[in-house]
Amino acid sequence: MKKTPRHTLVFDGNYFLFKTLYVLPHITKKKDILSNKKDMGIFMKKLATDFAYEIRKFERLVDRVVFTLDSRSWRKDFFPEAEYKGNRKPDKSINWENFTTIAEEFQQALVKRGVILHKVQGAEGDDLMYAWNVECLASGKSVILFTGDKDMIQLVNKNDTTQTHTILYSPVQKKLYTYIGFTQWVESVDVKENNDIFAQLNSHTTVESMTKTLLADLYGKNKMTIVEIDPEEIAFKKVLTGDSGDNVSPIYWYTTTNKNGSSRTYGVSDKKAQLILEEFEKIYGKVSSLNFFKHDYVIGLANIAIRVLKTKHMSREQIVQNIQRNAHLVLLNSTTIPESIHEEMLRTVELHLQNKNLELPTLTTMNKILEGTAYSKEDSSITSKILDDDESDDFSFISDRKQKGKLF
Repeated sequence: MKKTPRHTLVFDGNYFLFKTLYVLPHITKKKDILSNKKDMGIFMKKLATDFAYEIRKFERLVDRVVFTLDSRSWRKDFFPEAEYKGNRKPDKSINWENFTTIAEEFQQALVKRGVILHKVQGAEGDDLMYAWNVECLASGKSVILFTGDKDMIQLVNKNDTTQTHTILYSPVQKKLYTYIGFTQWVESVDVKENNDIFAQLNSHTTVESMTKTLLADLYGKNKMTIVEIDPEEIAFKKVLTGDSGDNVSPIYWYTTTNKNGSSRTYGVSDKKAQLILEEFEKIYGKVSSLNFFKHDYVIGLANIAIRVLKTKHMSREQIVQNIQRNAHLVLLNSTTIPESIHEEMLRTVELHLQNKNLELPTLTTMNKILEGTAYSKEDSSITSKILDDDESDDFSFISDRKQKGKLF
């Protein structure tokens, strides 16, 4: 049987590492994080515990696990004036040298168990997750993306040609982002009353039924909330609103100063972005992220934005430039990513696709992941509470900032 219900599980590695790192202050009650070997041991065991916890959720659905990692982003070099991610400053309370040591040792423990570690010079983890998504869908493989970064929702997809899909799991909110119609498809009942034995043995029908069962079991048992979205609309509005987390400003913004000297900055709210989307589709039809690279499309969008936002503080030319800049900064496709990096990502993904070394059972517990490492020995000073499976939703440091009014 060539087709299987198995998916490729792609971790946003940097997100996973930092999500776990910033749980440590809550459990160690310390201000100087990773300052000694005991803290380093706690961090390593917490990483292994949380990773195993996530693997157990998906183990019946996956046969390949990928851990992507950032390098210096090409966006910083191409758009220095945008100060891309310029708002992110190192936390001085963390010993970053020790963090790097533990992160690398943890990654090597995963590699020994068949997890694919993927890093490409110039590419962010977002870019690599895009590359895996493209290659897997093209080769008839469905994808589960593991990340808390809502920018990645634009990759949710259904490939009707290969009968594959991409879904995204956000562990903080326990939400499963899917394409529109996913729930109806999963919960649809296959026709069983068929006297044609050959039809009953059809591999596609059998595999599809198995996939539905496993997916329903996944979100049912783990109490995941299904959120069906249109990825093209998500991408369209992201260009308009920008991304405060990555220091990408909206296509239009201005600042006012009150009598007391305090200032307030206004941008494009989600509500205004929705109004622009609706008016745009009335004129131009269904949105497509690829159209952001067509001059007439951008001009038309700028004109609509000017009317809806009643702009007074920027010229049309500036808004056009902002649309073009944001499209390159927030969209993930072959047009935005530099050709050399794009080719290198796809080339290395193709090589990694040949990896058949995954030992999934060895990733299902902390002890199995750390077996053979310096951290496998028992440490009675590390309480079981610290190593509990992580069900907390207190991750405000990585959650998307909620807009208040028109602030960005």
